[in-house]
Amino acid sequence: MKPKLIITGASGFLGYSLIKEAANDFDVYGLYNKRAFTSPMLTSLHGDITNYISLGNLIDDIEPDAVIHLAALADANYCQVHPQESYTVNVEASANLAGICADYNIPFLFSSTDLVFDGRQGMYTEQDEVNPVNLYGEHKALAEQKILSIYPLATVCRLSLMFGASANGKANYVSNLIQQLRSGQPVSLFHDEYRSMAGTQSVSKGLLKLLGKASGIYHVAGEERLSRYEFGLKISEVFNLEKNLLKSCSQKDIEMAAPRPADVSMDITKAKSLGYEPMSVADELALLAFN
Repeated sequence: MKPKLIITGASGFLGYSLIKEAANDFDVYGLYNKRAFTSPMLTSLHGDITNYISLGNLIDDIEPDAVIHLAALADANYCQVHPQESYTVNVEASANLAGICADYNIPFLFSSTDLVFDGRQGMYTEQDEVNPVNLYGEHKALAEQKILSIYPLATVCRLSLMFGASANGKANYVSNLIQQLRSGQPVSLFHDEYRSMAGTQSVSKGLLKLLGKASGIYHVAGEERLSRYEFGLKISEVFNLEKNLLKSCSQKDIEMAAPRPADVSMDITKAKSLGYEPMSVADELALLAFN
């Protein structure tokens, strides 16, 4: 029999890709809350990660061999104006799940974010101090701290901005951008916000590579430091779209509830030392273009 793996946030963007990668080696149990998700690759379960008792009962019933926790309130602007909800989901529920896994001695992997950094230097390593500029980053940084204090053997993976396919062809920011360009609409993208862009297929392989084999904090992202505008140019090249429709703008041009760090690109040397090998942005975009 295959080992059992619980993935929270299974109906999310990364969850879709991770399930496909994990199904080869695991009996996958996908936990969702508001967005139902079914697939022949997993057992789909409805659950509320903020309910500590039902979460514990779920772990007790399934007896998983590992847990990957992707579920989160990940919209930084939403978190900024709903601080209590963000804290409950992103901090309390994550710490509670880590505690349950510690009690059962189950490998536990938590997905964090590059937004724990202030964006003043870029190419951050795992040793650099966190200093988030918005509430979402603050809560993720706090969750990291609580999780590793509760369960030192846990794995914390900081992820960057990702792209990839969505379940059932559901629209995402890349597909929306492509659709806008194909319809001749101009698209404005930040030239002064840098991330270590990564495809969900590469990230999924990386998470599974680290699961149960590494404890502490790891950066699982792409190797290329790109602005959102530069990323848009790569999309237009791979999908043969009109790049003149891409308009460069500054973070300062758009008012948002959550402050945005300028450069949260990350060094992935530590994860690569354990076998993580992300595809280039162009190569992983090409997979989307030809699928």
